[in-house]
Amino acid sequence: MITNSVVEGTPPFVGTRPFGIEDDHIFFGRDREIREVAGLWRGHRLTLLHGGAGVGKTSLVCAGVIPRLRAEGEHVLPLGHLWRRNAYPAAAFPAQNVFTLALLSSWHPSESPTRVAGLSVLDFLRRRGSKDRFGLPVRTFAAIDHADLLFRDSVPHRRQRRRFLDQLVEAMNGVPDLHLLLAAREEHLDELRALGERLAGDTGAAYALGAFDRAAAVQAVRRPLDGTGRSPGPDTVEALVDELRTIRTPWAVTAQQIPTVAPAMLQLVCARLWADLAADPAPTAERLAADVGQVLAEFCGQALATVAADHRRAPGEIVSWFRATFAGRGGAVTARHAGAEAPGAEVSGAVLRAVEDLHLIRVARRDGNRLYELHHPRMIEPVRTLGARPGPVRRLEPAERLREAERALSEGAGELARHHAEAVVRACGKGDLRTLAEAERLLGNIACEHDRPETAAEHYRSAASVFEVLQDTRAVGLLLAALGRLLMDGSAAEAVRELRTAANRLPNDLVVQVALAQALWQAGRTRAALAVLDTVLTRDGDTPEALRARGEMLADLGHAEPALRDLRRVDHHDRASTHAAWVLAETSRRPGPAGAPEGAAAGPEGAETGPEAVLPASGRGEVPWPDPGGVPVENVESGPVLLRVARTHRLRGQDGAAAGLAARALAARRPPLPPQLRDEAFRLMGPGPHGDA
Repeated sequence: MITNSVVEGTPPFVGTRPFGIEDDHIFFGRDREIREVAGLWRGHRLTLLHGGAGVGKTSLVCAGVIPRLRAEGEHVLPLGHLWRRNAYPAAAFPAQNVFTLALLSSWHPSESPTRVAGLSVLDFLRRRGSKDRFGLPVRTFAAIDHADLLFRDSVPHRRQRRRFLDQLVEAMNGVPDLHLLLAAREEHLDELRALGERLAGDTGAAYALGAFDRAAAVQAVRRPLDGTGRSPGPDTVEALVDELRTIRTPWAVTAQQIPTVAPAMLQLVCARLWADLAADPAPTAERLAADVGQVLAEFCGQALATVAADHRRAPGEIVSWFRATFAGRGGAVTARHAGAEAPGAEVSGAVLRAVEDLHLIRVARRDGNRLYELHHPRMIEPVRTLGARPGPVRRLEPAERLREAERALSEGAGELARHHAEAVVRACGKGDLRTLAEAERLLGNIACEHDRPETAAEHYRSAASVFEVLQDTRAVGLLLAALGRLLMDGSAAEAVRELRTAANRLPNDLVVQVALAQALWQAGRTRAALAVLDTVLTRDGDTPEALRARGEMLADLGHAEPALRDLRRVDHHDRASTHAAWVLAETSRRPGPAGAPEGAAAGPEGAETGPEAVLPASGRGEVPWPDPGGVPVENVESGPVLLRVARTHRLRGQDGAAAGLAARALAARRPPLPPQLRDEAFRLMGPGPHGDA
């Protein structure tokens, strides 16, 4: 029986979390895998690491491969991820590609996300590349963990996902010294290989990470204990490992041993039993079997109770479904990959993902089907003992639960994310002010994700008031910038006031300055807006957001050549607003079609009307016309975007399309047309009560 013995010191086992970079001194049992993956990563520009949930992909890279390569002098970026961490208010970065910003922030964790905002993956790698003592570029090793997020149907922002994948291709083509590693779950291996074909053709390498064999499992238990002075007897470690691969079922007369041990299960059991084994270093085989069974039963019961609570299901229903589906003699079930119901049609796909993430089941895909089975057969016996009330809900500490909320939001489970974040707010005491502030900020981000700006503003204000108590000037400034952004669609003047306050807090934050310039533009203060952007670009001429904003404004004003100088330095395909400005500016440089009205290229008052606005870079017809149809406008609610496309149609002699889009631009509210552009929209509508006389 587990005695809850107390032993001083930190357990040398990580339990249910993955190993981090700081845990490399207790990471053992993967010597061969570290050597082989490091060799593949060195020898190939693309390495695909795949394996089941809980097999240790994150741990292998973070605590094994990266430290090895760094010790050998290689330039290795921190482990990248695609989770949207709650380090900033999303409304302060409204047009960012969420996957790109998440990845670049994780590759550059010591800096504010404002330092990487607006950069593409290629831009970042070119700026952050390392050189040797002769000034020559050296290899850059970069890894992306949980790459399967790119293939999950539940994950939102599909258009941004596609553009992010394009950015990875551009980075591989544009940085010859980049060596990229992608880690993903086994079930997405086909999609991972297809992505590998896009990134590196047939030159990439793949590595399948499996469970521990007996010798590796013994090493993973024994070596971390060496420095504690509390190691159990040598036979006890081997007995524990053998117990973790011993399968007992009602349909087998005798127990059987399988060759492998699940790494996640090994860490769970060792973290729970290490104190008892230190107190009694030579337990009997019967006691060891009972203790392991108890640990696994408690873990499974608490995990299933937690899943039931999170998904508003009765615990008994979830346990009954889980026991019947996964702990029976068959042990595995299948469901169609595309749009299929869950096994047994009793639970949602979200519940299945939850039990997989908790390392209760594992998933593989074979012949177009998904195969769901228990994470490890050693769990059959403990699962079969679970009753209708499996145990208390296993709740994490507030800070850890906040990470669960972030993960849920990244996977598209907004309601579950809100449920976790609200629970964190309720659980925080006076000593948890920072966690409280971060939870309020995350609730604001969740509201932004679900297009509830008033709710987002309320949570951002609550977060700012707590960060104010903590004297965190940067956090307060970014929250004020987010509030200003949210106000921009309704009251540009109020947005300017909020953003001036943010700029006073963070005078050197260029992203806040760009937001202020955009608010000034929306308020009709053209010269002030351009002056702010000119100042930003004088300080840092490569600030992507400033280049975008100024390029868009100059295109709206009819200054085609200066606009293009800015827009060509950023990824103008990444956002509809920037692409529409680029198409307008490029079209303005070409002569209109036969019969196009004289002066069709004229912009708002103060815009260019001279030759630069209309003459092509070379002779007529030598440069293809930019296609305004390349800017999708069906569901666009942005007045400036609609007006840019309308003006492009007018330049091409398509007056009817221009008039219709101009009318939509005048009615748009997200954002509305700034005052200085409204007359142009009326003019494009043609003769009538509001058009040209």
